[in-house]
Amino acid sequence: MTAICPIVFATIKEFIRRKDFYVLLILFCVLLTISSMQNFFQIENVSRYVRDVGYSLTVFFSFLIAVTVSAGQLPREIENKTVYPLLAKPISRRMVVFSKFCASAAVSVLSFLLFFIAFLAFDVMKTGGLNPLLFAQAAIFGTLFLCMVCAFVIFLSTFMTFAANITVSILTYLFITGFSDSLRDFSIYTKGAAAICSEIVYYLIPHFDFFNIRIRLTHEWGTLPLWVIASVGAYTVTYSFFLLYFAGVIFGRKKL
Repeated sequence: MTAICPIVFATIKEFIRRKDFYVLLILFCVLLTISSMQNFFQIENVSRYVRDVGYSLTVFFSFLIAVTVSAGQLPREIENKTVYPLLAKPISRRMVVFSKFCASAAVSVLSFLLFFIAFLAFDVMKTGGLNPLLFAQAAIFGTLFLCMVCAFVIFLSTFMTFAANITVSILTYLFITGFSDSLRDFSIYTKGAAAICSEIVYYLIPHFDFFNIRIRLTHEWGTLPLWVIASVGAYTVTYSFFLLYFAGVIFGRKKL
């Protein structure tokens, strides 16, 4: 922990100094303001519309920050040759990978919480009330989602360039959130080698769709049972562990 904390704090300080987050936060508030004004056009259930848009923007903007921050952690250290002072300390390469994950996750979750607070403020002003437990679960799922995104992007950064990593990460997210159910249906209703391959792909891909409770939050369907939250948490920890383990193996064999 003594080796990880300075890296985490340094990453958070660098993030605070950068203007990316503040630009996104201003854009986020502008978009929420515009969406909350739609009642002038006599749209029914505008409060649900604002909640849907607000939570979607909260997750997506936080995802963008998680991807950009995580993708630059290891490549930037190697490019600036600042990785050598890190390795000169009593810290292994695997610990460097883990510390970069912790730093990326801390920044991503911090940005998510700030977006989420702004979203809550708009939601309360528009609806006048909310379900605290349901919103707390939304915050938990958002945090778990970003942790797995950071682990996935850190894993890719051990063998991809910064630009390629961002491109692949975003395309993977869009594919999984858009076509995960279709891939599952394809594996069920097909036979032979195609079914086996699609089944393998389905279980190997990172299921970012597991964390999406936007519809439940929008329509206030009620809180999820604890076993669901525990299952998603266990999936996140397990999948992230294997991603970081293999990232440590690849980075450990990488010539610097």
